[in-house]
Amino acid sequence: MLLTRRWIVLHAFAVLIALSGGCRAEKADLEFGRYLASECVACHRNATADGAIPNIFGMAEARFTVLIEAYRNKRLPNPIMQNVAVRLKDDEIAALAHFFAVTKKP
Repeated sequence: MLLTRRWIVLHAFAVLIALSGGCRAEKADLEFGRYLASECVACHRNATADGAIPNIFGMAEARFTVLIEAYRNKRLPNPIMQNVAVRLKDDEIAALAHFFAVTKKP
């Protein structure tokens, strides 16, 4: 229950950032996103609706981008995601966002 509330708050935060113009539109490379996604899929393929790991498959590109950038900039607390996100460049985040937006959960 606590984790569900936490995710609701985090996603509301992401929506506010997106609505404020905090994300940028870039043409993303689907195959590059697929190449980069293996580390993400290792954990997120086991995601459940009420679990600690969220389902990112089918997530809107803008929402994904805002969340990853928030982890990268340490605005969202999660040491694992911060460690992953800090290594990503903007074009890599855009490619991952595009890949997950169009990919169904395995």
